[in-house]
Amino acid sequence: MSEGQVIYRDFFELTFPGTQLVYLALFKTLGIRAWIPGALLLLFGVGLTWLSIVISKQVMTGASVFLPGALYLSLCFGNALDVTHHWFSILAVMAGLAVMIQHRSVARVAGTGALCGLATCFTQSRGALAVLAMALFLVWEWRATKRHGSWLARRGVCLFAAFLAVSAPFIAYFIWRAGVKSFVDCTFGFPLRYYAAFNRNNLGVYMVDAPDLPWPLEAPALGIWLLVHALLPLVYLLFFARQAREAKQHPEEPWDRLTLLNLVGLSLFLAVASAPNWFKVSSAALPALILLVWFVRSSSRFARAARLLLWLAALAVAVVKPVTAQTGWRGTLETPVGRATLLESDRFLKARWLLSRTRPRDFFLEAGDTDLYFLLDLRNPATVSFLTPTDYTRPEQVQSVLDALERRQVRFVLWPVWLDLPEDNRRAGDHLRPLRANLRNAYHVVKTFPDGDQVWERK
Repeated sequence: MSEGQVIYRDFFELTFPGTQLVYLALFKTLGIRAWIPGALLLLFGVGLTWLSIVISKQVMTGASVFLPGALYLSLCFGNALDVTHHWFSILAVMAGLAVMIQHRSVARVAGTGALCGLATCFTQSRGALAVLAMALFLVWEWRATKRHGSWLARRGVCLFAAFLAVSAPFIAYFIWRAGVKSFVDCTFGFPLRYYAAFNRNNLGVYMVDAPDLPWPLEAPALGIWLLVHALLPLVYLLFFARQAREAKQHPEEPWDRLTLLNLVGLSLFLAVASAPNWFKVSSAALPALILLVWFVRSSSRFARAARLLLWLAALAVAVVKPVTAQTGWRGTLETPVGRATLLESDRFLKARWLLSRTRPRDFFLEAGDTDLYFLLDLRNPATVSFLTPTDYTRPEQVQSVLDALERRQVRFVLWPVWLDLPEDNRRAGDHLRPLRANLRNAYHVVKTFPDGDQVWERK
């Protein structure tokens, strides 16, 4: 985009372009620097923790208001350190929840709608589901309080008008730049038809990425993994059951705020339910953690023990995880975008090998991933970010890669071993055969890494 290319028209992307615009603005202002994603992560961590405290104060009191944020930072956020569109949209949705949870004035409802519209600019499904959850809550409150119909009408109109006022002009601009067909095909057509074809993007990923750590870290990591998976969506269903049973007996509870929290949390879960991998589940877990602490907020012996156990878990992970990272294996490189330390030996070996054989702005194809382009300041010649041996990678996309390799005379291709492994029942969707044949004819292997990935160099 910094070179004038138009997203959706000149290269493929399936999310709305908010994330790309943020990075483009930062790179234009500050230069392409390795520290920028880390700085964004820091801001997201601080922002989400602060929002957790703001929201928790509306449904509980005492030291418990700090517990959900501590749990989220240590158990969830620390396991999803990748600054993708998910964090941008989750921050916007949680901010919208914080605006509306205390009062539902017209101004607050409009502010929430605008923030949901902002979330849509980053992740279309999350923002849309969030605004529907907000609207559903307004209907629930209108019925529960037996207000006049005009109360619901004014707030409903403000909610959706503010949502569209933020999202519609933003989307319209890129429709104008890329064309209606390209935009719709990328952001709606492709996800509906082909997104689930890739084995990382369907229900098959649920609870299959268990942590693989050395003892004694494996047992607590497995416990955290099981806790978060058990919470979503179980805690939301348990809340509905408890509300139905206790709402009349305990009118002092803030049932309206809790219901709003529950519906928004459920919307965050539904946004990732079609591909519930660990990253997506853990990143969407903040409302569930707030409800969990609310469930154990009483003064009973069991509740006190549960809170103590949760505090110990949060504090222990907050100490052990950084110590483990700082004392474990690491490799440091002076890259074109700044000094970078890598914690994975395989990734370090690939980056170091390519760093010594490429120059900034060279064209290079990382066939199965995207993590080396930014680090080494290399350019992807293709119109797609990565390839798969499934229907997720379309035949026309493979042809565009072949054309780009020839047109740009790309010297190096990093080919991962998993692109040549069977994809179970999706093997029929493998369209990479022409690309494999081109590699054999026009390239030769010059480096094989310990994990089996190979670098092919043009003959």
